[in-house]
Amino acid sequence: MIPYFILGTTAHTALTSGLIMASTSLLLSATLLLLVFALRAEQHLYALTLALLLPCAAICVALPFFMHSATSPFLQGFLLSPLLLFPLSLPIRTLQRSWISTAQELGANRQARLNLFWWPLLKKPFACSLFLLTFFSIVQ
Repeated sequence: MIPYFILGTTAHTALTSGLIMASTSLLLSATLLLLVFALRAEQHLYALTLALLLPCAAICVALPFFMHSATSPFLQGFLLSPLLLFPLSLPIRTLQRSWISTAQELGANRQARLNLFWWPLLKKPFACSLFLLTFFSIVQ
């Protein structure tokens, strides 16, 4: 939102663009994370987010200075998704594939796996991703 204030836009426009950016990046990050789990590509998520992290974040910060359109917040949200996926990819990359199948074989349903396996594993990285999203939404 800070570059929008520098460019002389109103507070309502800056707040709306920040909310659009945050919701777009959260939706895209959740979709990509579910896609990674569906394709069983957890090991490739870390390398992909690491390679895209700095270029996408730099373009995202510089975008309001170069492009002034209604689609800028959507593009910024799209470019923030590697930044949000990076903290989540760290514990996922160390995960052994047999743990999920072992939990299924032991009779854990989806809700039990979410409560007892995924939430404790991803709680801190999810909080870190939300902090990064809030910070970059304000800085943008």
